[in-house]
Amino acid sequence: MHVDSKNRWYDKYTDLRSLLEKLKGLKRRERDKIILDMKDLIIDYDDELIDRYVFEFPTPLRRRWYDKSPFSWLVINALKYANKDLITDVILYLKERL
Repeated sequence: MHVDSKNRWYDKYTDLRSLLEKLKGLKRRERDKIILDMKDLIIDYDDELIDRYVFEFPTPLRRRWYDKSPFSWLVINALKYANKDLITDVILYLKERL
């Protein structure tokens, strides 16, 4: 199924979009480690980002791969509220790991 690129908040970040697609294809254990590292990047950058926006996160409809894991869902949706510098750091990290 093709997802219209205007449906996801991260589609405006071409590199992030393609890296999240690569992340999707990893084995669960490896993917979970990378998601944990992404969470650490978020907290190192802004330790209140997740807490500040958690109630604004969309209710998961289980349409996307990361909706199936509460932890992945939390980390990836937190990035929606991140500034450009944090997004860039996450992209650089993912490029190194994937």
